[in-house]
Amino acid sequence: MKIKNYGKIATLFIVFGANSILAHTINAYPDGPLEVITIGHPTLYQQAEEVEIDDIPTQEFQNFLDKLTQTMKKKGGVGIAAPQVNVSKRVFIIKPSSFKGAQAIINPVVDYIESKGTKKSTEGCLSIPGKRYTVERYKELNLTYYNRKGELKAEHAKGFKAIVIQHEYDHLNGTLISDLLDF
Repeated sequence: MKIKNYGKIATLFIVFGANSILAHTINAYPDGPLEVITIGHPTLYQQAEEVEIDDIPTQEFQNFLDKLTQTMKKKGGVGIAAPQVNVSKRVFIIKPSSFKGAQAIINPVVDYIESKGTKKSTEGCLSIPGKRYTVERYKELNLTYYNRKGELKAEHAKGFKAIVIQHEYDHLNGTLISDLLDF
């Protein structure tokens, strides 16, 4: 990670692996949270790219996960996806419970359990500040992903955790909650 300091704001160039340079820059305050981009920014509408498994243990990627977690906490969120900080990679952080620490979800695959049904969910989004939308979400899902140690994990999620996962997963696929509304 290279930082050029220009007074109060630094430009952060994030590089994951020798062959995988992100074409994005992130404006961030040194030692502070990353800048969350908002509705209308083109990165929010792109399909995010997979993270190379060899990049997960690198110090640069681990630092990025720490910054992403810090940004989520500072903004008061229960989840944040890399595209929300202008990094088009398939990774998000969730902390849907006060009982567990933040969880990094890398290259997730979600299998919705349609037989369990759906429910209405009223959600906010860090990329759409000040707005809340009611959308339809699956009650339960199965999730396969890599954790921040590079271990392949599988889990079943339901309730609020399943809703948070679906919201952040949508970001990786270029979908905002406002896109899910029925008009």
